[in-house]
Amino acid sequence: MLKNEDFLQLRVSYIEIGKMVQKYGYGQYNGVLKILMGQINCIDSDENDDEKLQYLLESYNRLFTSRGALSDFVIYDADIQLRKQLNEKYNNEVNKLWAILKDYI
Repeated sequence: MLKNEDFLQLRVSYIEIGKMVQKYGYGQYNGVLKILMGQINCIDSDENDDEKLQYLLESYNRLFTSRGALSDFVIYDADIQLRKQLNEKYNNEVNKLWAILKDYI
């Protein structure tokens, strides 16, 4: 079962990923943004932890399975150093999600 710290870390990571998708997704990831918002709303809800985990796992699978989802997301910037830095930040947040959820998927 996930601990409160895990839910909080997931929430922070979903927010950070959402900010990057919103800024660098150029409107192509609106469906992903809706899923991310749903995950944040789920974490903030009064549901029990088992129900939250079930929803988060189902949503996670939708985020990383198909074309146009986060598995294809790459941040582009003409400045190579900035691009590398931004993509590293994005990948770090995705890895945090995976570290928490991998035992349940």
